[in-house]
Amino acid sequence: MKRLAVIIAVLAVLTSCRDERSVVADTLFEGGDYKQAIVEYTEYLKLKPNDVKSIYNRGRAYEELGQFGNALKDFKKVMDIDPDNVSAMLSIGQDHYRRDDFNNALFNFDEAVSRDESNALAVYLRGKAHHKLGMVDQAMGDYNNAIRLNREMGEAYISRGALNIHLKRRSRACSDFRLAKSLNVQQADELIAEYCR
Repeated sequence: MKRLAVIIAVLAVLTSCRDERSVVADTLFEGGDYKQAIVEYTEYLKLKPNDVKSIYNRGRAYEELGQFGNALKDFKKVMDIDPDNVSAMLSIGQDHYRRDDFNNALFNFDEAVSRDESNALAVYLRGKAHHKLGMVDQAMGDYNNAIRLNREMGEAYISRGALNIHLKRRSRACSDFRLAKSLNVQQADELIAEYCR
């Protein structure tokens, strides 16, 4: 009985250390100390190698440091463990988008939307891929849906406004740019100055 109590106590301490390391890594990430967050996530993952949240967050930390290859490895590992992980799908899609591989970006964003139709970010990113591929109607539909899902998504107003400029709908574009400005999107002032005076 005493031996069992010792084993339980040791396991509790090890679990506590593991969880503390994860919390420390998350705190470092949230504070912008991405290099140290990576160190902490890596140490934590030695103890718990399939912790999806920590793998994903380490990938995001790599991404913030511009280490896109390492980030992509982590995002793909998340997908190996959890094939329905919408965050990893979006991150892989954004990696394709960053490399101007809009067809594969669209594939990932579309997969994410199919798993979570209420995810405004997924819908918005799919709209951006549609936009880059010249699929104007689909892009506009996605921007409208993203805004319907999250009226505070200033970037969606900017993108919809840009598409409205392309479609020669200046008054609608300016309305979108002004809405984006009201949501403190920095780019809005430049666009208003260029198109709405």
